[in-house]
Amino acid sequence: MSVVDDALGLLEGLEERPVAEHVAVFDEVHRLLQDALAALDEG
Repeated sequence: MSVVDDALGLLEGLEERPVAEHVAVFDEVHRLLQDALAALDEG
């Protein structure tokens, strides 16, 4: 599984979580995707 797949996997079941937790999940997904893009630039 790729980093992108892992990041998107964090979104699964989000609708079942309290809305108050959504921001933290979105922040983590955003961070993981930024890291994946940075790794592409370095490679």
